[in-house]
Amino acid sequence: MAFIARPAGSALSEIQPPILIHVENPTAFSGKGSIIVLELKDEAAALRIARKIADETGRGVTVRDAEMALIVTISPAKTQ
Repeated sequence: MAFIARPAGSALSEIQPPILIHVENPTAFSGKGSIIVLELKDEAAALRIARKIADETGRGVTVRDAEMALIVTISPAKTQ
């Protein structure tokens, strides 16, 4: 993923950077894993969606900002 610097005041510099949700699936593709990435603008909405994905799929979910800094890691939901 590449980020391009833009001059201050340009139209694109006012757009809020995306929040990325990464869903882990270690059993897909013969154990090689798979990645689903969602880009959202609202961090609160991203956290709600990430929690729902973890709860409903039993997968670990990682939420990062546009600079790939970790916001939160949600462990897979435990099944009984």
